[in-house]
Amino acid sequence: MRRGFLLSIVPFLLIAGTAAAQTTLPNISFEATAVVAGGMTPGGSVVWFGVEHQIDETFSGDIYQHYNVGTAATDGTARLDLGRTLVPTSAWVVVDLASGAYAMAGAGVPQLIRADVSSISALVSGGGTVSDTLVDSRPYILGLAVRPGVGAWTFGGGDGGPRDLDATADGTMTLSLSQFDALPGSPTAPAAADASDLWFVVDPLKMQISVQQDGVAK
Repeated sequence: MRRGFLLSIVPFLLIAGTAAAQTTLPNISFEATAVVAGGMTPGGSVVWFGVEHQIDETFSGDIYQHYNVGTAATDGTARLDLGRTLVPTSAWVVVDLASGAYAMAGAGVPQLIRADVSSISALVSGGGTVSDTLVDSRPYILGLAVRPGVGAWTFGGGDGGPRDLDATADGTMTLSLSQFDALPGSPTAPAAADASDLWFVVDPLKMQISVQQDGVAK
């Protein structure tokens, strides 16, 4: 997608966290054409999520999204090869599926922009009769949901878009959890959220990221 606006390039900071105790926290480093992770469970599944926002000389923007599942090597490393030079304004997440441990970083510069708490998505329970929903007031988001030990699912869209349940550009986007897309090796998206779930949401227009678990920003 292309959008005609100027985005200030603010540096990204490496951030690591864990949903379960782990001796070595995951980490992310960058090569010219690849993203490299360390500290993963040897032989375990590695979930990648990345958003790149490239601004050209006319100040138009191209947004690229990346979702991938790989396997960590015996030394706990994993590599995602893009086959081209990384875009400097980008946010990357890697998650150890077995443990829920994760790392986040930006390519090219040193500080990751965290979304303001008021911008963080809200989870709304369906009461067990209909699917839980993710509600957000931003015009467009991209995201990854991970349930450690179970699977990972992608989601995203715009206010009034095909995934917005009311299909109306009214300042509120509502996404059904059951309509999330399963990554390879994961089961169909669950209709109900779980306290162990990790939520990574990127606003690709402002290039801000938020992380939540059990309704709490991390």
